[in-house]
Amino acid sequence: MRVGLLEDDVAIQEMVMLVLQDEDYEVIAYPDAEACLDALRIEAPTSKTTSIDLLIVDWRLNGTMSGIEVIKCVRSVPYLAELPIILTTAATFTDIESLRDLQVSLLEKPFSVDEIISLIKRVTGPLASS
Repeated sequence: MRVGLLEDDVAIQEMVMLVLQDEDYEVIAYPDAEACLDALRIEAPTSKTTSIDLLIVDWRLNGTMSGIEVIKCVRSVPYLAELPIILTTAATFTDIESLRDLQVSLLEKPFSVDEIISLIKRVTGPLASS
């Protein structure tokens, strides 16, 4: 399974990459929101699949866009509308309704290896075994 990772804290990005790679996931790290959106939009608009099976996005990103704004852009692309997405944050996130509307799972930092792996398996369902 291929996981897209948008996390601008290099230490957290490296930790998550190591954890996921240790679980045999292929990880594609995006340096910023624009790179993530550009990479995902390369897909053919008529395609029924994308190059990743899951996207993990940090809520508070450096730059002009928040993680929620990135997710809204992703959800606006028809072939990405059903892509499983996990939003990570170290801050208190209270807008749970917007997460439901965007079909996003929340993972609060700090999280354990077991927590992230369990959540990935839960949101990807049968994809986790591929």
